[in-house]
Amino acid sequence: MSNEEAANLIRRIEVGDRVTIRVPNGIGRNGVEYKEKTGRAVICNHKRDPSNLTVALNMGGPHGTPGVACVENIVKAPAAARRKLT
Repeated sequence: MSNEEAANLIRRIEVGDRVTIRVPNGIGRNGVEYKEKTGRAVICNHKRDPSNLTVALNMGGPHGTPGVACVENIVKAPAAARRKLT
C-alpha cells in the first residue's frame, strides 16, 4: 500500500473500527520479521489535527494493550475502506 493510499484510509477511520497493523515479531535470517495484529480504534487524532495521521488502537487483552496505526504500518481497515472520504 502506498503512503497516499494509507493516508486516505486513515482519514476514513472512525472510533470503533477494526484496524490491522504490522508489528515487529523478532529477527529472522533476512532481518526484522513482522506479523499482523488487529485492534479497535479508540482515538482518531486526524479529526482534531488533519496533519496528524495516527489512530490509537485497543489491541485487546485484560488491560487493553495499546497500539498505534500510522501511514507506515497500517495494513487494512475494512469498514473504513467502504466509507467515503468526507
